[in-house]
Amino acid sequence: MNAKKWPPLDPGTRIKTTKPNERMRREWTDGGWYSKRSDTHGTILRHHDSHGLCYDVRHDDGTEGCYDPSEFEVVSQ
Repeated sequence: MNAKKWPPLDPGTRIKTTKPNERMRREWTDGGWYSKRSDTHGTILRHHDSHGLCYDVRHDDGTEGCYDPSEFEVVSQ
């Protein structure tokens, strides 16, 4: 990720999710936590920066989830 640009990743960036970051469970509402998918491809829709940076992602199956940057890898920008 580009540390000089904010947000570091643009909408349209392709990602692959990893496992949810269990250390951050208390930071998420139940709805936000259960929207996550492991080992799934998707596209970044937008970012949020309220309790820390996170991204809304549309999974390839059409569902959406919200992720901390530690919970995905960039596939292409």
